[in-house]
Amino acid sequence: MVKKAPLLERFGDLVNGRWNDSLGNSVIVTFSTECENELTAVLTPISVPGVTPTTSSSRALKIQRSGEKGWRCGSAMLEHADEQRQRLVWITEDGRRAVWSRTKAEGAQSAEVARTDRVAFPWLLAKAEKLSDQDAITQDECPVDIRHDAARITALLDIRQMIGHRRELQERLTHILMDHDLHPGRGDYLVPGADSPLWQTMPVTEAQRRSITDRIRRIPHEAEMHSLSWSDENQLDEVRVGHHRIDLRSRQRDVKTLEARWALAPDDKRKYVEIGRLLALYSCYDNPLSNYRSGMHLGLDPELRRSCDYELFASPLNAVVANGFFASKWPHIEWRFGSLGSYPSVLSILPVDACVCVNPPFTEAYLADVMARLGELKLRFRIRLAVPIQDVPWRKKLQKALPCAQLLHTYYDATNETVAETLHPTLLWEDPRCPPRWTSDLLPSHLKLDPL
Repeated sequence: MVKKAPLLERFGDLVNGRWNDSLGNSVIVTFSTECENELTAVLTPISVPGVTPTTSSSRALKIQRSGEKGWRCGSAMLEHADEQRQRLVWITEDGRRAVWSRTKAEGAQSAEVARTDRVAFPWLLAKAEKLSDQDAITQDECPVDIRHDAARITALLDIRQMIGHRRELQERLTHILMDHDLHPGRGDYLVPGADSPLWQTMPVTEAQRRSITDRIRRIPHEAEMHSLSWSDENQLDEVRVGHHRIDLRSRQRDVKTLEARWALAPDDKRKYVEIGRLLALYSCYDNPLSNYRSGMHLGLDPELRRSCDYELFASPLNAVVANGFFASKWPHIEWRFGSLGSYPSVLSILPVDACVCVNPPFTEAYLADVMARLGELKLRFRIRLAVPIQDVPWRKKLQKALPCAQLLHTYYDATNETVAETLHPTLLWEDPRCPPRWTSDLLPSHLKLDPL
């Protein structure tokens, strides 16, 4: 029989996971990427009968080894650890105690996750020592609907942290969030419900899946708990959402684009909090392990799109047609920046024979839906369509349905004002009735198209 190491040596594995404390907080503990003997605890207030939370916003604290015989969480020292009962007691220098507890099942679940993935909070979480209650905007200052979105965003970023360093799972999460738009009875506009079959498409262990769905179930209970604000209203280079910080220093063009697209009064007091909300929402789709933003931000060459009447799949960040002539993901928010509606409902209000740019997300549900409507789109509109060549049933009709299509080699990245190589063989088809555009002879070599 293998003898276990002393509890203090194994304490990092024990404390990892989810807890509730006696002060009215939900606690999520994960390993640090910087040091084996250091973890991060995120304390989020929850509603507990008879207990008044000590703060209204989430806090991040470091848990680290303190000398040879103890562990410290923020300013408190570990007084007692009961592995059998899954109970921890912390005590501050002035004698105040906080008790962390969880069920044995929750402890076993956390242990299983720890064995498969010890990486968490590696990209968006703020440094614990820089967080304080005074840093965040108060609940009275943050509109209710934005606090609700902050709860959604916080949960999704927490889930990305649970997934950790596995790139393919990060990409799969992005596709799940994208395709949720078209899922029957989708419910919430941003986050698939805990019972959604979409979560069954995540190739994770059952313990990790339970952790993900448990986190989703907590969203309604945190609906007005998290705030969203700029860290500095003069710099606009970092948005804080709950216990997350979203770095926008490399995305200042996005900020300026949204400022320019703002369709309401220039001095509207919600202008910059709405800009922050939109940038935070879109950050949920970014793979934190990639050097690139989500492919949903890429578009066809601007000169081609400018000769269209409408863009069917765009955003206030990358649309180039006149304000009010593009469709986007969240028109209930993006109407303030000129959005006309969202796919597919927006199809009913586009005029017949309009020239429409169709550049859908390269996800399973979106591509299948667009290709199922291809006949209708060609009959009603003059379209310019970009579609990848994939080994799926609708591939068989590409050659017949899109005669004389051309191979597309690059997309335009509006955030960085550069071109990006296509990662998949992609076709560009233009209805012969579309208005004239630039000719290939006048294009730079990197934007030229090859005929099939």
